[in-house]
Amino acid sequence: MIETDKISLAASWIKEKKIIAYPTEGVWGIGCINNKSVISKLSEIKQRPKDKKYILLFKSVDDLRKKFDVKKDYIKQIKELSNSFTTIIVPLNKNNSIAVRIPKIEILQDLLEEVGEEIVSTSANISGTEYTNNLKDICNTFKSNEVALFNHRLGGISKPSKIIMLKSKKVIRE
Repeated sequence: MIETDKISLAASWIKEKKIIAYPTEGVWGIGCINNKSVISKLSEIKQRPKDKKYILLFKSVDDLRKKFDVKKDYIKQIKELSNSFTTIIVPLNKNNSIAVRIPKIEILQDLLEEVGEEIVSTSANISGTEYTNNLKDICNTFKSNEVALFNHRLGGISKPSKIIMLKSKKVIRE
């Protein structure tokens, strides 16, 4: 596994359609640029069903709004929820929704700024297995050359993000 602590190098890897593991506020994440073939490779590496959706990390609510037509009624709620370590299921229309998160950890904000667009994200573990905050475990799990490591400290929360459905306020994961 190649490794860096340099934002510019990690961002270039993402832009070059590499998959990277990176710190979040809670657990190690793994992700890529929003590209179907790279997402398919990510699903393969994670041993995850290809039809299972991912979270999209945005630098800001404004960046989210540039990419998706989010109802104006939802913007205030999204901004409020984004102040906590929360993934938000945002309805786009009657049949479609997206899972989004606006990270508060500075290093991830800086990475998103450098990449210049959203990152497809999930926890850095094999699908269906328990997450880990142990970097050694993650390096052993994803030891192929297909995954790079953006090595910085986690944000201090010891669990994955809360997940909430915006419209119904239903909590999917506490």
